[in-house]
Amino acid sequence: MKKSIFAIIAIVIVGIILLRVVTKQQPDPADVSASVALKPVEVVQARLATIESVLELSGTIVPNSRVTVFPEVPGRLVEMYVDEGSRVKSGDTMAVIDHDDLELQLTQADAAFQSAQVNYEQVKQLAEGRIKVKIDVAEADVSSAKAALQQVMDLAETRAVSQIEGAEAGLTSLQANLEKIKRGAREEDRKQAQATLHQAVANFENAQSNYERMQKLFTDGAISTQSLEASQTQLDVAKAQRDIASEQIRIIENGARAEDVQSLEALVRQAEAALKVARAQITTRTWEKDITLAEAHVKKSEANLSAAKDLENARSWEAEILMAEAAMKQAEAASSLARERLADATIVAPISGIVAKRHLDVGGMALPTAPLIEIVEMDSVKAVFSVIESDLGKLNPRRHASIRLDALENPVTGEISLIGPTLDPSSRTAKIEIRIANPGLKLKPGMFARATIPVEVHENAVLIPRSSVLEDANRGLPSVFVVTDGLGRRRTIEIGLTQGSDVEVTQGVVEGDNVVVAGQHALTDGENVTVVPP
Repeated sequence: MKKSIFAIIAIVIVGIILLRVVTKQQPDPADVSASVALKPVEVVQARLATIESVLELSGTIVPNSRVTVFPEVPGRLVEMYVDEGSRVKSGDTMAVIDHDDLELQLTQADAAFQSAQVNYEQVKQLAEGRIKVKIDVAEADVSSAKAALQQVMDLAETRAVSQIEGAEAGLTSLQANLEKIKRGAREEDRKQAQATLHQAVANFENAQSNYERMQKLFTDGAISTQSLEASQTQLDVAKAQRDIASEQIRIIENGARAEDVQSLEALVRQAEAALKVARAQITTRTWEKDITLAEAHVKKSEANLSAAKDLENARSWEAEILMAEAAMKQAEAASSLARERLADATIVAPISGIVAKRHLDVGGMALPTAPLIEIVEMDSVKAVFSVIESDLGKLNPRRHASIRLDALENPVTGEISLIGPTLDPSSRTAKIEIRIANPGLKLKPGMFARATIPVEVHENAVLIPRSSVLEDANRGLPSVFVVTDGLGRRRTIEIGLTQGSDVEVTQGVVEGDNVVVAGQHALTDGENVTVVPP
């Protein structure tokens, strides 16, 4: 009985096992239908990373600065200290032009400046004093002119009358002496002759003093030439009378000779002529002209005094000082200019750099219109590019760029130093410059350069492959399929930057989403999918 029960149980167990095996080998029709509906897809997880938008440009390497040195002064080149390829520092002497003439000009200019300085100091100290001295001299001249006028007025007519009286007395004396000589001299004649001689000497001295006084008045412009000549005639007559009186003494003591008588007769005629001149002065009233001249001299002296006082009132010495100061400054400027021209004969490097070209050898004639030396500064260089109008707004000064050159294995880094302020009307492009450090001078002007410039950088951006993006034909909006719970879900997205094979998604996908990158073109929204390895 027990054996039968165990057998039955064993048969049941084996049946159950066989049933399960048969059941497993024969799937349910519904399960078979579900397995056929799954679509295989490949997915990539959206990730966070940095993405950049870049601008690709092609251009040329140029030196940071290029200076062409022209001589400031002409002359023969006497020294040259650099050659092509020589490195120079700013201020280094590169060449010398013959400057002997310039040294002489500087010496002359310095001397003129020193003279102008001395003159300025003297004028500053003495100008006012000279005006005061001029006033004092003018005042003295006025006093002298007035005194001369008074003297002319006091002596004019009296002098003319006394000249007539003197001339008449002289003539009478001569005539009497002539008669005495002709009839023979007596003792009383000898005494009278001695007295006449004494009187004649006194008259001569008086006439000489009067002539000297008249000569001074004439020099001062107080009397006329006619009055001076009259006093000269009076002096001559007085001298003749003195000589005659002296001759009379000799004749009385030695006896008269025929020639002595003739000489006295000639003197008588001369005295008669002098008397006529003296009487003519009375007739023509020549002293009135002398008075007029003296008055004019007084007015002239007073005008000079007034002018001198006007100069004092106007402080004219200040203008004189200013003129002297201006002359000194002008001389100083000329000296400085001469010194600068002498310095210009020594050609110095205006910048530090490399001598790119030398245009003249020693002995050649340097001219201000002809280049002498070219210097390029290459410790840093510039890459120059042309940028179209639409890309200018993407660039900013000091932005870094990667520069690739055929001569270098690795790219170098530069920085935008210039964005051109204007566009070329023909090409509608603007120039930009990227400054690049050039240690070892490996970068040469003229090299071809390619620049990659990041124009926009987003950090922690959600990135997906560009191949995953679909365009909605109806709405024109980009979208992607994202696998969620075994289903392919279509999501509309917003795209930011694009770089290479990646795009930035700003809306619609988050980090970690499984984005379909293969098979998405055959999917519909909500369709069952199976993820297969790539």
